[in-house]
Amino acid sequence: MNGGLTVRTRHTARTICPWRIALVACAGMPPPSHAQSLLPITEGAGECVVQLREVVRLGTPGDPGMIGSRPEIARTAAGHYVVASVENRGQLLVFDADGAFLEAFGASGDGPGELRVPGRVRPGPDGGLRILDLVNRRITHLSPDRGLLETTGVRSLHGLDFVTLGAGERHVVSGFGQLDDGLGATTEIVGRDGVRLTRLGAVPVASWVVNFFRAPLALDGQGRVWTTRAGEYAFEAWDPGRGGEPLTRLAGEPDWFDPGPPRPGAPLSAPAPSIVISLRVDRGLLWAGTWVADEDREAGAGAPPSPLELDLLLDTVLDVIDPESGRLIARTRRDEALRGTGDDRLLFGVREEGGIARAVIFEPALEGPDCPAANPPGM
Repeated sequence: MNGGLTVRTRHTARTICPWRIALVACAGMPPPSHAQSLLPITEGAGECVVQLREVVRLGTPGDPGMIGSRPEIARTAAGHYVVASVENRGQLLVFDADGAFLEAFGASGDGPGELRVPGRVRPGPDGGLRILDLVNRRITHLSPDRGLLETTGVRSLHGLDFVTLGAGERHVVSGFGQLDDGLGATTEIVGRDGVRLTRLGAVPVASWVVNFFRAPLALDGQGRVWTTRAGEYAFEAWDPGRGGEPLTRLAGEPDWFDPGPPRPGAPLSAPAPSIVISLRVDRGLLWAGTWVADEDREAGAGAPPSPLELDLLLDTVLDVIDPESGRLIARTRRDEALRGTGDDRLLFGVREEGGIARAVIFEPALEGPDCPAANPPGM
C-alpha cells in the first residue's frame, strides 16, 4: 500500500495510514453504547507528576539477536528481561537484571511451541511465559524451563494484546476480527480451547489497513478488565463474567488528543496522531500512556526519520486517573515514544545508538505534594 485510504463516516472523512507491523484499522467508528457508570475525566491535576527512573538498557552489538524497532519486553519473576521482536522471528532474547545477554530460545514456524511473529509476552509468577503469536494467532504457554505446556488457538480475531484470567482457564484478547456485519475492532474472552465465550465490546471498521495500534488491556484488584477504544481517549471497565455493557466508562476530550487523520505532509510511516498505547491499574489508580504527535516536529519537515527514531515523530502523555471519580491525579508529557512492558510494571523506549536499537527501561512513580499517600510505583 503506497498511499492513504480515505473512509467517510457519518461524521467526517478520515485517512487510514499505512504502518509496518500489525494489521489493524484506524477508520471512523460509531459512538460506544452507554456504560452503567459514565464519568468524565476531570482536568486540573495539582503538583503531582509521573517521574521515570532509568532501570537498565538492553542491546549491544555483541548480542546474537536484535532489540528491533518494535519489540515486546517483559520482566520475569526472577528479574530477567525477555525481548520479542519481528527482526528475531521466532527467537526470544533473555537479559539479566543488569542488561547482560543470557540466552536466546525459541524457533520460527507453526509447529508446537514455535512462533511466527511473537507479540505480547506475559510472565507468570512461577517463571513461565505466555506469548501471543500475531501470525499463528495463538497463545503459547511455556514452563519456566521453556517447555511447552499449552497452546490456545485464537481464531476469532487477530490478537494484539491479552491478559489471562485465573489459572489460565480463560484469556481476554483484544484485536481485530470478523463481526456479524463485517470487520471490526473487538475485545473477546476465549476459553483455553480458543473458543470465544463472550465479547467485551466491538465496533465495526470500514477496512483493514496496515497501521501500528494496540488496544491495551489491564486487570484491577476487583477482577475487572480495563480496555480502550480506537480513536478515543476513553477507558472502560468490564466484568469478564457477564459481558453486556461496561461497568464504568471514563472519557475525556483533552486538546492534545488527535484521533486523526495525520497532518498533511506527515511521513507515510507515521502512526495515527494519538493512540493509547499502555494501560495499568495499580493500587486503585489507572495509569495510561498515550502516543501523540511530537510537538517539536514540523509536519513534513526534513526526511522521514529512521524506524528506530519514533521519538522524532511521537511524544508520550502519561496520565494517572482515579477510576472511582474520574479525577486526574497526574499528567506528564515526555519527548519520547514509550510503551508498557508485559509485566505491566515498567515503561520502555527504543533508541538508536551506534546504528543499533537499544531498549531503555524505566520505572515510573508519582512525585509531588499533591500525590496520593499510597504512591503507586509503576504502570
